[in-house]
Amino acid sequence: SDVYKRQVHGEFTFAKIWIMYAHFLVRCKNIDLARKILGKAIGLCPKDKIFNAYVDIEFQLAEIDRCRKIFEKWIEVFPGNPTNWIKYAEFEMSIDEIERSRAILELAISQSIIDRPESIWRAYIDLEIELKEFDRVRQLYERLLEKTKHVKVWISYAQFEQQHENYERMREIFQDGDRHFKENPELKEERVMPVSYTHLRAHETGRNLVCRLLLEKK
Repeated sequence: SDVYKRQVHGEFTFAKIWIMYAHFLVRCKNIDLARKILGKAIGLCPKDKIFNAYVDIEFQLAEIDRCRKIFEKWIEVFPGNPTNWIKYAEFEMSIDEIERSRAILELAISQSIIDRPESIWRAYIDLEIELKEFDRVRQLYERLLEKTKHVKVWISYAQFEQQHENYERMREIFQDGDRHFKENPELKEERVMPVSYTHLRAHETGRNLVCRLLLEKK
């Protein structure tokens, strides 16, 4: 204990030492002091590793409300970091709080300062896929396309439909995307759409491929 105290004295900024000290105190069943140490660490050198370790300790102690308060502080300190938003949503999913998880991701995608916002959308879409809420998945893709017309969004949306054997909808998505890029020739992604469409067509079953080709000839 004295060794750890000497190392964290003052403004020590190595996250690993703070975390090791907190774990040592937990093993000694000195939970209150462990919390004080991690609280001090967050005040002096707020780092993702410290927040993550603090959440893990409280989760092991089944202190759900404390976990939420830590996540909220984490987001307050780093509001533009998508990782803490996603971890918070995953935490709520892990305890079957689906609506809370959705609410967190909804709040995250409404932020204007998020780095890599596509990672939030991806996490939200994956959540709904995991829940087999496929209509919600489609709604999310449509909302995302209102914000960005990036070629990867069109392709990801089409792949989702292809994976669920909704080949007609897959074709419509590619046609919509192809039309968008043709209407905006300055965008370099235009040539990607037909290539991706051809790639997905190759994975259709024989019966569906024949049906689609017949429809395309009409």
